[in-house]
Amino acid sequence: MVEEFTRAAAGFAERTKGRFQGLDAVAFSHAARGDVVVEVGAGTGHFLSLFEGVAGALIAVDVTPAMLEQARKDHPSVVPVLGDGARLPLRSSSIDLVTSAQMLHHVLRPLPILNEMRRVAAPSGSVLIVDQVAPERFEEAVAMTELETIRDPSHASSRPPSAFRVLVQAAGLEVAEERIVESRSRFSAWMWPGEFPAARIEQVRTFIKERGRETGMDFEPDGDDYLFTRRRMMLRATKPDSL
Repeated sequence: MVEEFTRAAAGFAERTKGRFQGLDAVAFSHAARGDVVVEVGAGTGHFLSLFEGVAGALIAVDVTPAMLEQARKDHPSVVPVLGDGARLPLRSSSIDLVTSAQMLHHVLRPLPILNEMRRVAAPSGSVLIVDQVAPERFEEAVAMTELETIRDPSHASSRPPSAFRVLVQAAGLEVAEERIVESRSRFSAWMWPGEFPAARIEQVRTFIKERGRETGMDFEPDGDDYLFTRRRMMLRATKPDSL
């Protein structure tokens, strides 16, 4: 995973600018002015930067130095911290809002990370998860995982909303609020030639042509391009004694 994100850091940062703007994630998070906000697996910091007008401190934790260096360049207010999400270098019960955005689908065993996010969250704080979700139908989730792994070898699993609820509860958290956001996207904006090798782009195109209907992503040809549906889940959780 580190190798893939190191290779793609600059292109990834450019391609993903603005991808969180339509989610209204700051309001959904219930973040208060002056809060300390930590993002686990922050990458290039685009999601964390949404909180610049509210947070008192923005801390980006990631395992990839190249991603953190890009975050520092793009968002000077972000404090980069090199660290593993399963062993966060943060004090217990010290963070007002602990977030992850588009990260957990890169993790095969996300429970240790969620346990750590719960540990560092303040008693009155929140844990916010934003991630792409698969359809609930098992066969479609499997096909989506296969497609996503061809596109990005660092992808681990495409999970339906029900799986995120189970994981959050297994980590000792309680779901306070959730929202599913759907949007139509273009293949050409999903796989930039400057970010992805040409051979991999062709592999994904072939998969979509032959098996795209199996993924539940509603692929539709549009000239030389494809349109498809992206579904993301926002889930805010709290520690049980803070409800």
